[in-house]
Amino acid sequence: MKIGTPANYYVRAMFSGWDYPPEEAHLHEGCWTVDLNHGMTVAFIDGLDHLGPPWVEASLPPEEDGDLQDPDMVRLLTLLQSTYTVTPNDELAGGVDRFPLPWPTEDRVQGVVFYLTRAEFAPLLDDIKALSETNAGSVQSTVRRDEVLDHPVIRFIEERVLTSRWLTPRDAHVAGLSASGS
Repeated sequence: MKIGTPANYYVRAMFSGWDYPPEEAHLHEGCWTVDLNHGMTVAFIDGLDHLGPPWVEASLPPEEDGDLQDPDMVRLLTLLQSTYTVTPNDELAGGVDRFPLPWPTEDRVQGVVFYLTRAEFAPLLDDIKALSETNAGSVQSTVRRDEVLDHPVIRFIEERVLTSRWLTPRDAHVAGLSASGS
């Protein structure tokens, strides 16, 4: 696939803690998402390099400890629940890692992590934040891909995530890249 695909999907950029009360939202610091067509999500998570890989549920505290109160653990949980994650890790930059999702669903059985250097990641995170302050940050965003294609984060998603051999057929369909999701 090349940039300029005819798929003109909807784009939404959000802080992961947007729907939490202020006293809990800070736990999601460093976690942002970009949704395509309100059905495919790419998580951008900062500060994970000291937590993995490997990406495993056993790294989380026991469930009986209650709600997570440590931002590191919230970021790790977000990764463990995401199909696609982008995160900085200077040692693994340029690589892709796959892991079995601890809580799979019928159409989501593995997570895929795209590693960037900190220098590559920082402008993408800044770009998501900027997008979130536009109409693309609305819960019911009607912003289309063609309106924001000049944004580095959208170009990254198109060049790295949507062209990845790990893109699921369902997500290719959601992004408008295939006729069916199977």
